Amino acid sequence: MAAELAPLPQALTTGLLELARAFEQKNIAYALIGGVATGFRSRPRFTRDLDFLLEVPQLTLPPLLDELSQRGFEFEPATVVRQWNQEHLTTLAFQGVRIDWLKPVLSCYRHIIDHAIPEQLSGSVVRIASAEGLILLKLIAFRDQDQWDVQNLLTANRDRLNLGLIRQDWQSMADLNDPRMMRFEEWVKQYYNAAPGD
Repeated sequence: MAAELAPLPQALTTGLLELARAFEQKNIAYALIGGVATGFRSRPRFTRDLDFLLEVPQLTLPPLLDELSQRGFEFEPATVVRQWNQEHLTTLAFQGVRIDWLKPVLSCYRHIIDHAIPEQLSGSVVRIASAEGLILLKLIAFRDQDQWDVQNLLTANRDRLNLGLIRQDWQSMADLNDPRMMRFEEWVKQYYNAAPGD
């Protein structure tokens, strides 16, 4: 598995580390997901934003936003609170970097947070979603880039994945005969079960 993040734009790296420190300070349960996390768990790829799954108790959100404002994050507090409570997602910015927050409204999302792995990055601890969690998120979204990411995660994590966990969490929201899961099983045979170099 990758041991460090690929080189990222300075503002993106700084924003990531400042968020991780603020989450730690406020005891926020979270997982870094999206392109940065996928690049860490497989092969680096270009991305301009940060994506997080996080669980913020209602009473904790205002002080968390105050802390982030002091750290240089940009947002409209009333909009963030409204979107978080009503739409279960919101967006912040840091020096031009877009930061998306997603609330774990599905049980499998909560599992992704629970199984996130603390990684040491530039002197800070960042909780990054496991390869299994990232695969699950990519299967749910299933855009073209997501499909490539699943294949890269399968090959980069050969013989280390808990495939049963992916299938179990998938069944909490959809059938195993869903076309996305059936495609996943084809990729498992093609990329995961194949001998290295095949």
